[in-house]
This record gives sequence, C-alpha cells and structure tokens, in this order.
Amino acid sequence: MKQWPQDPRRLHRSSPLRTALLLLATLLLGGTGLAQGTDPLRVAFSVAPATLDPAWACGLWELGFLQTFYVRLTQYGTKEGPDGTTQFDPSKIEPYFAKSWDVSEDGRVYTFYLHEGWKFPSGSPVDAHAVKYSFERTLAMNGCGAYFLLDGFYDPYLIESIDVIDDYTVRFTLSIPNPSVLENWSQPAASIVDPSVVEANGGVVPGQPNEYMAGHVAGSGPYLLAEYEPNVRAVLVANPDYFDEPPASERIEVTWVSDPATLLLQARNGEFDVTMGLGKQQVASLVGNPNVRVVAHDVTLAEQVHLPNGKAPWDDPLVREALTYAVPYQEILDKIAYGYGSLFYGPIIPGLPEYNAELSQPRRFDLDKARELLRESGVQLPINTELVIAEGNTVHRQIATVLQGVWRQLNVNVSIRTVSAAEYADLTQGHQTQGHLRLDGPGVQNAGYFLAYDMICGISFNLAEVCIPEADELLVKARVTVDPEERQALYDRITELWRAQSPKLMIYAEKFPTVLSNRVTHYHFTHIPDMRRWAK
Repeated sequence: MKQWPQDPRRLHRSSPLRTALLLLATLLLGGTGLAQGTDPLRVAFSVAPATLDPAWACGLWELGFLQTFYVRLTQYGTKEGPDGTTQFDPSKIEPYFAKSWDVSEDGRVYTFYLHEGWKFPSGSPVDAHAVKYSFERTLAMNGCGAYFLLDGFYDPYLIESIDVIDDYTVRFTLSIPNPSVLENWSQPAASIVDPSVVEANGGVVPGQPNEYMAGHVAGSGPYLLAEYEPNVRAVLVANPDYFDEPPASERIEVTWVSDPATLLLQARNGEFDVTMGLGKQQVASLVGNPNVRVVAHDVTLAEQVHLPNGKAPWDDPLVREALTYAVPYQEILDKIAYGYGSLFYGPIIPGLPEYNAELSQPRRFDLDKARELLRESGVQLPINTELVIAEGNTVHRQIATVLQGVWRQLNVNVSIRTVSAAEYADLTQGHQTQGHLRLDGPGVQNAGYFLAYDMICGISFNLAEVCIPEADELLVKARVTVDPEERQALYDRITELWRAQSPKLMIYAEKFPTVLSNRVTHYHFTHIPDMRRWAK
C-alpha cells in the first residue's frame, strides 16, 4: 500500500475569492465543481441513510455518511490497523474543533477553547454560539442524538448548563463527574450545525425531527454535499475552507446498492474503490480476487443469544451456564462468520478500552459439562423454548439452526420463529420473547455507555433482563471515577460478577470486513465510517 504524500496538506487553504469561484463552479457544472477534473473515489454502501440530521440519526450507515459534513469538539486518536491500514483508537481522545480544554478538579466543568476565524458556507461564524446552539438543539429534539450527548444520563440529567464565555470559549457544567463526555462529544450527534440555516428552515421544535435537515446538510466539515439523490447516489467535494488538514480525496461519489448480488458483482469487478455491507460469505468469495483486497477490523459488536433472565427456566443461573457450554463456538465462527470474528465471554466486548482479555476467556464447547450443570440445577427436562430471529437475517438463521441441533442432545427443544423486522423490534423491545438472537454493541466506545443500557436491572433497554445488583452498584461508581486504574479495577470486578451469572450467550465478537480496490492507497477504519482519510 502506498504511503501518504510528504505534504498531507496538499489541498491548500483557499482565499475568499477562490472559494467563491469554486462554489460558483460547483453550481455551473451541475454540482461537480471542485472535483470536475479529478478521478473520484467511488464508494458503495449497502444501506442508505434515513436522515442527514445528526441530531436525529441513529443508524450506523446514516451516521457514517452524514458525519463527513460536520466537525465536533473532539475526535478519536489513530493507531495502525491490519494490512497497512490505520484505524481509530478508542482509548485516545484528541482535539478537533476544540484546540484544547480544561477540566475542573471535581470533573464537572469542561471548558473548551475553539479554533478562531472559521465560517460556515453561509458566511456565519463557526464559534462558541454555534456549539451551544447545536448541543441545545439536539437535547431539545430528544432523539437518538440526545442519548449520545448525555451518555444515557437522564436522571440525573447530565448537562446542567452550556455557557458562552466569549466567541471562542464555551463551558459545559455537568451534574455529576463523567470522564466519558470527551468521547461522547466526538460522536456525530455532537456535530456543529449552522444556526442560520436551521432557523431559516423550520428551526427547533422540541421532540420533533426537522424535515429540511433530514435531506440537507448545514455543516462546515471536510466535505460539502454537491449532489444528493436519496437512496441512489451522492457526490461529495472537498470543502476549500475546511480549517483542518484537507481531506484525502477531492471528490467522493457514493452509490447505495441494496441488492446483495449486484453489490457483490460490482465489488468483484473493481467498479468501486470501497465497498461496505457485503455478507461474510460474499466477502470470503472475494479473497484472492486480483481486482480487490479484503481488510477486516475488530468492531465492538457481538453476536449474542438473549435468554431473558427474568423468565423460567432462564431465571436459574445454572441452566444459563449449562447452555454456555453447549455452543460450538469455533465451528460457528469458522463456518458461519467465515473467520471474521473472535471468541470471548464476558460483558465487555473486545475492542472497548475496558476489555480485559485475561478475564474474558471464551467458554469451551463441552456437552458433558452442560449435562452436569443441568442435573445440578434440578430443572425439569425437556425444556421447550423458542428463539426469535428477524426475517432476512441469514446469519441468525444459521446460528439458531446449529443451536437447535446441538441442544436437542441435551433434551432442550428449540423452535425457531422468524418474524418481520418490525415485529422483531416490537417483540424484543417489549420483552415478549423466550429467547432471541441479536447483534449488538455500543455506539460510544466505552463500557460504561454500553453496560448502562445492557446490564442495569429493570430498565427497558436491557433486553436480556440481566440483573446483578452488585455489578450495577459498581457500574455507577465506574462511570464517575476519573482515575483510570481505579475505573479499570471496577470493570474487572463487574466482568467477574457477570461471568459468574452467565446471563447471555456471547457467540463471537465481530470483525468488520471492507472490500478495497487495488487503486486505494489509504484506508482509515472507524466504527462509524469516516471518509475523510480514504484515498486512491
């Protein structure tokens, strides 16, 4: 793989006159403007965004597309990735629009010092007033974005106040210490929007989405949106007035291809430079293809089986533990995930900074051990149960079928119920299943954010109905503990308590495969796709 050019700022900042001319050219050339004479980077995604509004967006694909047009106060650090790539480092948070920040001794006051003299395309300043407006807008709308900004803390409500100290200094006061906010505020939900554009197009209505922002952008990030045909294609051009290191590609053409066969064919032929969203089997079929190469990165997602701990017979820890020894983990990883994953057992998914590999060793496949635990539990056999999966999810269908066959040997009889995606959401979120398969993991890359909705007793988001009171008490402490060593010790103890209760079946942690054409010279992986460092 080629290395970066010696001068990474090869697209020099523009004068106001050049900026005006470039934007005029964009209009005259049908939206191609800046990159009319360049060879674009061609990107294919399998899923199109439902909205372009960072305050309302929830899904991986829409967040990954829209974040390219905005900046945030902070960003993840970078480390080396596999096969000559780079990748984000969730253990390091670095300045972005904020040049620096101070944190009070009690961990409740964060003061950010911003880059100066930068403007939105409208001419309005990108300043502390825009930061305050953007955060308060997201909180007022109370969509997915608010959960990110608040780190899930609604009681107590995490953000007490946001104050503009001067045009380029903004202060956040929290209700409790929270060392995770620097990471939370690096997420797309914390994008800085242009207040003048939003106010001219519907403004802010509490609890409601903004129809204009669902299909338009109002940012000042590395790219401008030159063309957009929802669910079909988009053209991104480098923002000539972007304040930071210019993006690696001057022009990106994005195509959304929902048909898996078409996406595979076009990837195989090298028609796209970056292809995301292919199934594991399809990706595996491309290994060795001379037109492309496959790179795989660890992500903080895990294939899981939820056995609701509040429902019999899953309310017995010994019964749950028995089934953790009745999963042919390696076989599933090899034959269903085609090796794109890793094995572990614990509440914290590999890749999260708090993950402790020594304490999270995978459970072994041991049917004799499973039978012994079932006898010890005294549960009456046979157990007749049901696993719910969503229609079209072939991975979950395959995993459920393997478990059905293996568990039959234990006198645990499984029926597989396939439902629509909408019904799956209703059943799982309504706690109306005897068991279900789920791919899940946190949008914010820290264990506190994840476990706050995945483990706490009695909350609706805890779909496996995990309840370990001692672990909950430790989590409350961990989330407000500033000292890294003390915090890690708390998460280690949570891991031990969780494993002792065997509340879920953790099948494998995901690896995310991307297909790159041989033309690609630099690829940077992030858990939410970030295209600013992709180049050919």
